[in-house]
Amino acid sequence: MRYLPALSAAAAAVCAAAFVRWRLARRHAACETDSASLRRALRREAEEKAELHRRLHEQERRLRSLEHELQEQLKSSSPETPLPPLHRVVLTGGPCAGKTTALFQLKERLQALGFLVVCVPEIATTLFQGGIPFPTNEAEGYHVQRNLMKLQLATEDAFLNICRTLRRPTVMLCDRGTMDGKAYLSDANWDLLLEELQLTPTNLSYQRYDAILHLVTAADGAEEAYTLSNNTARTEAPDEARRLCQRAMACWTGHEHLYIVDNSSGFDDKIRRAVARVARLVGVPAPLAVSRKFLLKTKPSKEDIRRATQRVEMFEVEQTYLLATEPKTRCRVRRRQQGTNVSFQHQLWRVTEEGQTTLSERTLSAREYASCLKQADPTCLPITKNLMTFCWGRQYWELNAFTGLQNHAILEVEAETATEELEFPPFVEVESEVTNQKAYDSYRIAKQLMQLAAEEAQGIAHAKGVPSVEKGNSNSATLLHSAIENLKRKGSQGDVFSSFIRK
Repeated sequence: MRYLPALSAAAAAVCAAAFVRWRLARRHAACETDSASLRRALRREAEEKAELHRRLHEQERRLRSLEHELQEQLKSSSPETPLPPLHRVVLTGGPCAGKTTALFQLKERLQALGFLVVCVPEIATTLFQGGIPFPTNEAEGYHVQRNLMKLQLATEDAFLNICRTLRRPTVMLCDRGTMDGKAYLSDANWDLLLEELQLTPTNLSYQRYDAILHLVTAADGAEEAYTLSNNTARTEAPDEARRLCQRAMACWTGHEHLYIVDNSSGFDDKIRRAVARVARLVGVPAPLAVSRKFLLKTKPSKEDIRRATQRVEMFEVEQTYLLATEPKTRCRVRRRQQGTNVSFQHQLWRVTEEGQTTLSERTLSAREYASCLKQADPTCLPITKNLMTFCWGRQYWELNAFTGLQNHAILEVEAETATEELEFPPFVEVESEVTNQKAYDSYRIAKQLMQLAAEEAQGIAHAKGVPSVEKGNSNSATLLHSAIENLKRKGSQGDVFSSFIRK
């Protein structure tokens, strides 16, 4: 029994040792668990750092790429390689002043000289033709002008930004400008509009446009020509038109390049003076007063012209005369193509009571052009020609080479007078002046070509033993079409001109 305490003490010691070992084992296991968690955390941290380094490297690579692009853009816009010119011109004025015709002739002239020409439409007309009612009180007028201003600024800026990216010599023609809205508001409302939109007259006028061309309304000096029929958005009586014209003129007063074109001469001369102003602004020869025609002994090639001039542009042109809808008028449509670019025009000549001939022109859509062709004059055949335009000296020349006429061409130029001494380009040899010779009138040529086609159709009918070509004959259309194709293959259009030359 005396050994029991010793055994109990030994057992207690063993139990204590076992407990210590158990505690140590648990602590060791806990440490192992913590160590594994730490290793996993460190591994995740390392992976995250690697991902951050990868992203940082990618951002640095993109930054270097952007810096390189920026340097290239800076080089391309440096003084050694200046940006192509971009002119912004406003055509404004009173109602029925001739803006549409002036826009058309400006676009055609500048395109022929190699400019990209874009026309910003009149925003007010777009709104009203789209169904917006005319304002009936001052509050409505202010609301319309405020939104019109915002839309006009956005539209012009969109045109401008796109043109700048194209990097081509460009003329941007604006049918009215941002300052024109002042003519339709009181001074107080105009000042309020500028304050609300955070605008100033300076950034709406001098800083925004290179020139302002103001055409005086026909109601001031050419009352007999004033009409509301050619614009559904025009509602002004002559007195109101004159008042608005004066207000519009005052809106632009102070601009460095404000040109006023009045009605002191005929309409055609008015348009000529307007075109001349813009032509001088963009640095190209201005159109002059009298159109003169010269028959050349030989037709110069495009290479000959290019060697002597800075630029020559070539177009394929087809002219189709239409049935006249009014007395003392002549009407035709024209298709002009350069590469894949095609444009369509409508031209109307009218003889006034004073015996003066005026010309109105407007651009057509492809659908409108096709519709006009349905009204083609059945007594005229379409005329086709190649047109080359170039500058020589201080004048603008057009060389017309008609299909089928291989060796001759007609050279046209606008001069101050019909007797002015002209300096011809060195690559042309003039045979004679044919300005006033009716034989070279396009309308007469078109009629004679149709007569040739009718004679050719009669020959085809005789050869086939079918009834002759007469009005109402069911075979007439088919025979006439075959005759026209035969004439095209023979180049008979050139034969007509050759017959005049032989005479």
